[in-house]
Amino acid sequence: MSPRAIHRPRELPPMALGTGHVKGAAAVRAMRWFMGESCQTLPADRELAGRLRKALPWLARSLEMQRGFLFHSTELFYRRLGIDQFVMLSAGPYRLWPGLAADLQPPCAAVPHASFVHVNVLTATGESGPPCGHRHTGAGLAEMLQLLHHPALNDLDRRRPVGVLIDDIGPLTDSTADLRFGLDRLREWLPPGSAIALIHSTTDLLPAGRQAAVRSRHNLAARLLTQATGRPFQPRSRTEIAKLLAPWSLSNVDGPVAAGKFFPDHAHAQLPEHHSGAYAAMALHPSHSDYAKDPNYTPGGPTRGTARWVPVQGTGEEQAGTS
Repeated sequence: MSPRAIHRPRELPPMALGTGHVKGAAAVRAMRWFMGESCQTLPADRELAGRLRKALPWLARSLEMQRGFLFHSTELFYRRLGIDQFVMLSAGPYRLWPGLAADLQPPCAAVPHASFVHVNVLTATGESGPPCGHRHTGAGLAEMLQLLHHPALNDLDRRRPVGVLIDDIGPLTDSTADLRFGLDRLREWLPPGSAIALIHSTTDLLPAGRQAAVRSRHNLAARLLTQATGRPFQPRSRTEIAKLLAPWSLSNVDGPVAAGKFFPDHAHAQLPEHHSGAYAAMALHPSHSDYAKDPNYTPGGPTRGTARWVPVQGTGEEQAGTS
């Protein structure tokens, strides 16, 4: 399917629903500082980043793994499923980061000619202007119903599938019921052929034998993020994350996996699981073939028919990550 021509869109204002969290700026900018971006950071942001790095020395690598998963998921949705319009939900705006590997750029850079709508759930992040040429708006986690009627999303063609990228916004609420309600409404809105790629922080992946020490570090980092955003930071288990995406079928028969392990031919797959810090999962609209129930399905291997979810080494069809 050839993607429709995309013109540079106007920036859409955030929804005026009173959900902006000015404190969230520090957490969002601190995370960017980890990735080497120094513009628009303040001393308080760098101080927070330093404290987070001390608590979790591998946090910068975790962010790389999570960003790499979303970048390659965007490529995969386009190449395997013909999806050329996307909605991305994240804690703050995405911007291009010169000097970083290709798959550490924003997911919208993976398919530059696609339609993209970025939704920032921490709307008051102290940013000036749009960080890329795609549409941006803001909406809190409790505002899914209003978001789905916002012009930014209404401009998408719902006669064709939509890819949704969820960048670790689930931990920003401790109410699993509220989070599930929002995701239920989103799935109802998505047209046939759509797919969801999700990142969600977890404490399941702690290294054996060091769980008590590492868990205390995770708890400290969670407290710092809670103080910075004014929101609870709530990691969830593999089972809880899988239930958030039900009843859609997951592309991986084993359910959510460590973010760095999802694409087995990527360099990240060779790193320890606890460096991921989060689970990654893909969910398919019921109109898709039910890959998850195929007993012969394994990540990186062939499924029924000609579809293959994860690139296989040696095919040459996908560029392996360089980070």
